[in-house]
Amino acid sequence: MFDAGDAFGLMCQLEVGDDGVPAIFVTPIVELAFDRLNPIAREIADYRRRRAQTRVADSA
Repeated sequence: MFDAGDAFGLMCQLEVGDDGVPAIFVTPIVELAFDRLNPIAREIADYRRRRAQTRVADSA
């Protein structure tokens, strides 16, 4: 994970595939789906809400 600033927020790099040639995806963490039973899911949901509120406040 890394912070891409105000424009994109927290980003997550995922490597999918075998060890030979994995496909690499970079996506905002707010676009990923997490199991609600995962302990980090609540923190990510809180981050989504705070980010949405900040984006609305910035556009006003």
